[in-house]
Amino acid sequence: DTPEDQVERYARVYLIALVGGFLFPDKSNKWIQGMWFPMLLGDWDEIGRKSWGSAVLAGIYRELCTCSRLGAKQAGGAMFILQLWAWEHLPFLAPQDPREFWLPDDELRFVANPPYGFNCR
Repeated sequence: DTPEDQVERYARVYLIALVGGFLFPDKSNKWIQGMWFPMLLGDWDEIGRKSWGSAVLAGIYRELCTCSRLGAKQAGGAMFILQLWAWEHLPFLAPQDPREFWLPDDELRFVANPPYGFNCR
């Protein structure tokens, strides 16, 4: 019974949070870059025609280039994607034992859901 305009409004807020906080996060994880708002608040058909994977990859490359400069202290962007790629293509970097994911408060329990990309090989 929810009006369609309210559903669309909530969907747009969700997309803004997804794009700004997950695909293109900044180093503080508190702000969403304003350059995404015109694209996400525009026509729904245009959102689907964008190449979001290419944009995320370009963002990762830009952040890797930026953090390689002298004096850089951290990298931003979707570094979890780079981590997953590294775990898949360089298996010696990936955790091999689920017991490596201990909960901080109790040493007898380990995390039931290890991170994405975890493989028991």
